[in-house]
Amino acid sequence: MARKRKKPEGLDLSRKKEKVFDIDTNIKVALKTGNIVYGKNQVLKSMRQNPYEMMIIARNCPQELEDQLRHYNKLSKEEIFIHRYKGSSWDLGLACGEPYMVSVIGIYDFGDSDLLSLKSKRN
Repeated sequence: MARKRKKPEGLDLSRKKEKVFDIDTNIKVALKTGNIVYGKNQVLKSMRQNPYEMMIIARNCPQELEDQLRHYNKLSKEEIFIHRYKGSSWDLGLACGEPYMVSVIGIYDFGDSDLLSLKSKRN
């Protein structure tokens, strides 16, 4: 004869899990639904013509490139928010769905992603 399992007393099963912000997932969503440019040459080339809403740079981004991006940022009419990605350029490349290193991402349109919340977390 099968025994019935009793529900443990004192456990609140109605609790909801907290949402944790995952930047990799949001980058993938922005790539599919928004307008993103990645790679050093493409970002620098299009930054001169049309400023981004936001940029993401890898932790191990070369200092020369970072200085160049900050210089162009100062010259633009509106200052662009620059977020430092916690992973290396390999990790950032994998977040973009590419099998190579990506040191910088320029975002024109966020699409359905929640990357805009990175600005408010910083401030």
